[in-house]
Amino acid sequence: MKSTGHKSIEELEEENQLLREIIDKIHEPVSATSRDGKIILFNSELERSEGTKREEVLGRYEWDAYPNPPENNFYQQVTKKIIETGRPLLQKNVTYQLEDGRLIELLLDSYPFYYKGELAAVYNIGPNIRQQNEFMSKVQELQWIKNRENNSKLLRNGAKYTLHDIIYNSAKMRDIVNLARKIACRASPVLIYGETGTGKELFAQGMHNASIYAKGPFIAINCAAIPESLLESLIFGTHKGAFTGATDTPGLFEQAEAGTLFLDEINSMPVSLQAKLLRVLQDKVVRRVGGKEQRPVNCRIISATNVDPFKAVKEQRIREDLFYRLATVTLNVPPLRERKEDIAVLARFFLKKYNLLFGLYVEGFSKELKQVFEDYHWPGNVRELENVIESAMNFIEVGEVTLDLQHIPTYIHEKFMKSKPKEISYSEKTGKLRDILVEVEKKVIMDCLKRNAGNVTKTAEELGILRQALHYRIRKYGLSKKYKGLADCEK
Repeated sequence: MKSTGHKSIEELEEENQLLREIIDKIHEPVSATSRDGKIILFNSELERSEGTKREEVLGRYEWDAYPNPPENNFYQQVTKKIIETGRPLLQKNVTYQLEDGRLIELLLDSYPFYYKGELAAVYNIGPNIRQQNEFMSKVQELQWIKNRENNSKLLRNGAKYTLHDIIYNSAKMRDIVNLARKIACRASPVLIYGETGTGKELFAQGMHNASIYAKGPFIAINCAAIPESLLESLIFGTHKGAFTGATDTPGLFEQAEAGTLFLDEINSMPVSLQAKLLRVLQDKVVRRVGGKEQRPVNCRIISATNVDPFKAVKEQRIREDLFYRLATVTLNVPPLRERKEDIAVLARFFLKKYNLLFGLYVEGFSKELKQVFEDYHWPGNVRELENVIESAMNFIEVGEVTLDLQHIPTYIHEKFMKSKPKEISYSEKTGKLRDILVEVEKKVIMDCLKRNAGNVTKTAEELGILRQALHYRIRKYGLSKKYKGLADCEK
């Protein structure tokens, strides 16, 4: 066995493998590039940070692996500078773009590596800043929960929910919650979009309690629930003498000082009032109704809408300039029908909740009720699901341990049955398979046309076929004669 100095080649190989394994286990991104610009080291933490496999980058030139413009090129920002100067770059904030367009932000310590007196490579060590912020946000939230459990009087800030209180099982919701956790620690305004009953305020409270504003108040107002004549006074406050009976009263902006102001259903706010809100957001000062004094405001703004915000802007229900002020970051909470994996876990949560509230011992749901829950469209989303379970729990008899269809109130049961997919009844007469399939296709198209009031475009989308293909089948089967409203609706 050959030896080099005091160590054999085998010992050196073992030591090299050990060092590489240690580098791979470090919880910070580590990479190295040879003098000629080839990537020669790429640890597992950097794989996680970039979402990239090392096999995709090892051996490639940096300018090929990260083909950014010169000002955002990793090679230009770091490697080339160190090769030219021979000096390390410490605490260098580097932002670069991956091939799929995602931005990576790292805080690097980069060093030259000398071998036999010659600069042979450059290596980089540094945390992913976005991951750090997410971690800090999570630590803040966990600390808040701990404080709340230890002393319920410590943070009575008006927000009782945290992001940990959001119940889900779907990948969609996991991504939304992770995004909420990332942006919670920033001060940027957030616009939450979601249908009624999806839990928009739950997200707003969760982000407040995971933010630097957690010690401040959480002030919420539903813009649709307050008359226009009162809304302005509530938000901006009033000056004594502004109108009969007016007193010096701080508005919600002032009440939310060092905290969060949550404006729910912002699309229902009168456009005239939106202009005044925009002025406050731009100037960071508020003037009470009837007053002259301008008061500085320091609070985070989270707003929500139950309609598509872009559609609301197009229909001039939300001012475009206000939209861009409020929607620095947007959070889209999906409806329950688009995340059916969450139905079962939410149903179990509400079952436990009302077991405790009503002193019951219901263990679960029947197979039939589970299937109905899966098939139903849930237009009222999570709020409707909770309402159905609470209502059904009121009909449980002593000793019953399973929630069944019989416990569902009649009016709710009828809604379920109307939404239940109808089974296609096949003709009992004998015939060739081709003829039977034709009859089934005709029935499916007719049923779908009726559901969509004869609208060909919507019917084609629901059936997953081209509009032209649907027109062909309508003509082929003579369906326009059977459905008289079709001729007017298909244009």
